[in-house]
Amino acid sequence: MEKLVYLVAVPKGAIYHHGSAIQQTIWEKYNLLENYMPQLHLTLDAFYYEDKEDVDHIHKVLKEIRKELHPFEIVTNGFSYIPEPYNNITIHVIKTRELKEIYTVIHDGMMKRGIQVRAFHPDEMVFHMSITGIFGRSWSTEESQKAWLEVKELPFQYHERIEELELWYPEIEPGKKIISKFNLLDSSITKF
Repeated sequence: MEKLVYLVAVPKGAIYHHGSAIQQTIWEKYNLLENYMPQLHLTLDAFYYEDKEDVDHIHKVLKEIRKELHPFEIVTNGFSYIPEPYNNITIHVIKTRELKEIYTVIHDGMMKRGIQVRAFHPDEMVFHMSITGIFGRSWSTEESQKAWLEVKELPFQYHERIEELELWYPEIEPGKKIISKFNLLDSSITKF
């Protein structure tokens, strides 16, 4: 099985507050909860690794690339649905020029420095924040489509400035997922 670590943006304002409330409601109504509900986040890219040395190298390369990045804005405009096998309800994030540029700097910068990345061209990327469908108990297509009908018309148009990125393992448990945080306002980096 291939192992990946993920570079994510975690909203902290209205997107997070309102999105998490909707997520919590769906998870409780459809009894999706297992141990932890996933933290709302926007995945910017993912990197393959074999061992801890590879993860340390990915962190080091991201530290270099972070110097080329700046705070950026994410804009949401409602909800989307990803059908089987995912049955995933997501918050749709608009692919703005700025977001596409940030992705390109990260994606191309990692590839040029020898890091194996997922093979998504910037034009292929569909930016979103999953609120169901990846973690929690498996739910049927009928359940997920019913939940989708309940949220698809809800207004969800927010924008938020992202000033920090996080490198994560694909863990849902809070204490096990964060590898490091990269502040985009200054040069501070926190490694866990």
